[in-house]
Formats: sequence, structure tokens, C-alpha cells
Amino acid sequence: MTKEMATSSRVLEQGLDEALLMAVNVTKHYPMGVRALDGVSLAVRRGEILGIMGRSGSGKSTLLHILGCLDRPTAGEVWIEGTEVTGLPEAALPALRLRKLGFVFQSHNLVPSLTALENVALPLRYLRVPVRRAMEKARAALEAVGLSDRVHHLPVQLSGGQQQRVAVARALVNDPALVLADEPTGALDSQTARELLALMRRLSAERGQTFVVVTHDPLVGQACDRIVTMVDGRIRPAV
Repeated sequence: MTKEMATSSRVLEQGLDEALLMAVNVTKHYPMGVRALDGVSLAVRRGEILGIMGRSGSGKSTLLHILGCLDRPTAGEVWIEGTEVTGLPEAALPALRLRKLGFVFQSHNLVPSLTALENVALPLRYLRVPVRRAMEKARAALEAVGLSDRVHHLPVQLSGGQQQRVAVARALVNDPALVLADEPTGALDSQTARELLALMRRLSAERGQTFVVVTHDPLVGQACDRIVTMVDGRIRPAV
């Protein structure tokens, strides 16, 4: 049995019911023979904060995009809450992302012309949640991240750390099973980064929220329950 097959077998042995998220032998090839991912298997437990670390070009962001149904693997499977999502038709993926997943990116990706409240409510509006209910949930999400006094502020009126908290609130507003974060502290100073990580720890402890975080930042690694390290498109075996 190859190392890749053995890793896949260990992931499957955990069972779909025990893991919120599973990747089984996921591979991603690009033209000219480039292998961004080469047989990646992992399982993420409910309520866990999993960190994915590695050098630039190791495949971290590619893996996160596939786990978040933003890209499709060349081969392999991804399961979310017991559903094999890599086989779903393209038309089904936007609704899946809106209902099951939340995303936090380094650049915040807030709409400049919308207030914090309106930015957070956007996913619910896409789901056609009634306006009053969407605003109630958005306000509650902002309160959960400590921004109840900034709901009517535009992004330009917020600090970088506050903008990232708005992004976290937006990721949480639809009560997702999983939040995927790509370098969420990359544009923050160390103190603001610590505050954001403390927020993630609190949300994990109080709400059982699950996070998968791609990062270069050792501070993020220290805040995670578990770290996997990627090298050349593979997860480096734990030693």
C-alpha cells in the first residue's frame, strides 16, 4: 500500500459521521505538468480550528479553494457534513457555499459603499432572507465579534482589524458549518492579529464553530488546535 493510500484509508476510518469535512486523495493538476496538489487526505472535526501551513507554492490556497467548492479537483473527493460535494453540478455550488460555508480573506473584500451591517447581511440577502430578519441576524453577528457600536460605519471608517471582524461576522451570519480563512491576519499588526485569533478561539469554544485557516503566521499556528504542513502539494507526515 502506498503512503497516499494509507493516508486515505486512515481518513476514511474516521467515518463520515465523525468528521465535518473530509478530503480523500485530492489531486489538482494544471497544464504543463504542474501538480498543485498530489493526493491530499485529511479530516476536520466539528468545532476544531485546523491550521494549514507551508511555504508559498506548497498548495495551501489551492487546497482551501477546493475545500470551499471554489475550484474542483482533478481527482479525489471532498465531503462536507456527509455529502460528497465534488460530484455536485456546478449550478448547485453557489447555494451550497451560501448555506454551508463562510469565507474570510486577507483583503476583507467588503463592499465600500455599504455599512458594516449591510455588508454582513449580504449573504442572507442572496439567500432571499426577508430584510428585517437579515438585519437582525447581521446585527447579532456584529455583536458576537464586538462591533455592535460600528454597525452603521462604512469600511473606510473602520480600522483594518475592525474590517476583518466585519468579514468574520459576514462569514458567520448564515450559521455555516465551516469557516475557511485564507491568511486572515496577513494585513494586520501583531496586536490586532492576536485579538482576531482570540475571537476565533472564543467562537470555537462558545459556538462550536469550525475553522480551517491557511497561514504563514506562527501566531495563527499557536492558536490552532492542530496544524498540518504542506510541502510540494502534499501534507507532510507528522513526526
